[in-house]
This record gives sequence, C-alpha cells and structure tokens, in this order.
Amino acid sequence: MAKTAFITGANGVSGSAIVEYLCNTTTSDDWGSIIVTSRSQFKPTVRDARIKFIALDFTHDASSLVEQMKEVCAPVTHAYFCSYLHKDDFADSYTANTALFENFIEALDRTAPRLENVTLQTGGKYYNLHVEPVPSPAREEDPRRYGPFENFYFPQEDKLAEMQRRGGKAWSWNVIRPEAIIGANAQPYGLNAALTLAVYFLICRELDADAPMPTNQRYWEGAEDASYAPLIADLAVFVSTRKSCANEAFNVANGDYFSWRYMWPRLAESLGAKADPHQQFEKPVPKEGTLQLEWSFAEWCKDKRKVWDDLCDRQGLPGAKATFDLVGWEIGDFLYARTWSATLSVNKARRYGWTGHIDSHQAFVNTFNKFRELGLIPK
Repeated sequence: MAKTAFITGANGVSGSAIVEYLCNTTTSDDWGSIIVTSRSQFKPTVRDARIKFIALDFTHDASSLVEQMKEVCAPVTHAYFCSYLHKDDFADSYTANTALFENFIEALDRTAPRLENVTLQTGGKYYNLHVEPVPSPAREEDPRRYGPFENFYFPQEDKLAEMQRRGGKAWSWNVIRPEAIIGANAQPYGLNAALTLAVYFLICRELDADAPMPTNQRYWEGAEDASYAPLIADLAVFVSTRKSCANEAFNVANGDYFSWRYMWPRLAESLGAKADPHQQFEKPVPKEGTLQLEWSFAEWCKDKRKVWDDLCDRQGLPGAKATFDLVGWEIGDFLYARTWSATLSVNKARRYGWTGHIDSHQAFVNTFNKFRELGLIPK
C-alpha cells in the first residue's frame, strides 16, 4: 500500500523541505497522501493534490490532540517531527520543547495504527556545541555532554525510544541531527541565518559599504559546516523508509567544510556586496570558549530600516519590506560570537548508504535565489 506522511512544523525550513521533497520526487503510487500540520495556516511552496492540512498545536495535552487527530492520522505510516518553540531563555526552551514532543508522540501513538516510523529532527545542539567547545567533528556515538544548560533534545530522544519500546511497538524510529540549517520557506523566522545574511548584504550593497562579519578572529578562521534543508529532507526520507536504518540517529551536513574567512566574501559577492577576506579586527584574539563580537548586528540594524524599504520600493517589491522584521539580528550575534569551531561527521550516514552532498556555497546561493522567488528579498 502507498505510504502516508505526517509532517509537523510544515511552515518551517525543515518541515517545508520534506513536503517539497515528497511532492517533487515521489508519485501517489509510493506516497499516497502528505498530511501537514502547523499552528498557523499552512503556506505551501509547492502545489500537490496529495497535501492535506490540519491545524494542530502540540502545546496542548495528548488527550485533546487525540480528538483532533484520530481521523486524519489513521492512515499515517511515516511521521516527521520538525516542530520547535523558540525561547530566549534556555530553561523555558527546555520545558516547552520537551512537552511539545511528548504531547505529539503520545497522541500519534494512539491515533496511527498503521505507523511504521517516527523521525525526530533534533540538531547539532544535541552535542552542546552551541554553548561550549566540543570534539569536532561531532559523532553520533559521542557521549552526552551535560553543560551549563539543560538540553531538551535528550528527553525528546529518550521519549521517542521509550515509546517505541513500550508494549513492543511495530514502528521504528530515527533521529536526524543537522547543523546550521540553510534553506528557504514561505514563512521565515529569526533562526534562519541565511535570511539574515541576505538582508545584511543587500543593505550593504545599497549603501555601497563594505560588509564585514560581526565575529572574532577564532570563528573567522575556524572550520565550519552547514546543512542544506533539501539534503535534510533527503536523509530523513532515506533512513525512515529503510529497515537497515531503523532505530538509529544520524548527523546530516552538506559533506564539506569551509572557513568563514573565504566563504563570507564569496557570499557577499553573490549578492553584489563586497567583503574583505583579510578582515581586520581591533579587539584581541579571544580565549577559546568565551564569546566575543567585533561589532553587533543588533546595533548595526537600528538605522537601516529606511534603506531596506527604499530598496524594496525601487524594485517594486513592497511586500518584501516585512522581511526586515523577520530577521534574527540578535540570533546572528549569538552564532557569530562563538570562539570555537563546531562541525558534524556524516560518516555514519555514508556507512548506511546515503550519498547526499552539496557544495555549501551553492546551498547558500540556491537559498538566496529561492528567497527572491518567494518575494522575500529584492534582486
């Protein structure tokens, strides 16, 4: 029988990428239905008769969710959990996202009798690389690191495995761990670093000003990787539909490494801006493990709104003015203040037969182009 997908967080970068992947690469003979959900109205980037939308809020308890899901989820065979609640406070984020997944998996288990697989997307933060230096590249078999903040990916992954074991469930599970997701969706939000860069470079181009990176010497010259959303979707579907990959966690990244010293100027150039690969820093080289910015995105952006609005008006894209309000300037500061490199190994996925790969520069360029297609940024 044809499979039925159930994708949460379908308006997000990863969720929408899985929807696009199934619509663009499969037929109704293989995947008969693609059920998508989000808390807000679904904004598709593709059209397909197989897509069915249901508004669900996984902050609600499992019992109330069961009543909403019992009919629509009855045929579900493969579920992909891509939901996330952003909280500035790590403790609030832990509480909210732990409950979010528990409500989802409890309700799904009670409403999907044909269930074959549940795939949970976590991320590189599983390794605590967002708050401290860690062994790099991080590998799936690395022991958990318990840093200064509770990590909600741990209880999410534990809950998934526990639910599958409870009562000898017939379904399997997978965990997908990307790092620095690069992708475009119709309803972007502050965590999308590619959108921050696109708006920044376009404003610098408009001002005919250099576009330096707000970081420090260590991060500027270190090793970095990224995870292109279509590749995340490709791996998620690959592992979730193969018995040989059952009950395993997999990192996902583009398959290359780069230094911001050389990537940053290339990305600036792709949008008509200019940046010096020999960027000079006034502050001293920071100690690894500390946080340091040469300057701040959040401060820089305060007088740039009119520049952006004028650019959008001149190109006849008044709707793109709202993009400025979606940019996560503060989140950009948080990412680039790190003084350590953090990358993911994809060797395990390779051993299991996955061959996905893309040049990271091309992933950014593709994403910038899609922002334009969606009317989010000017040319």
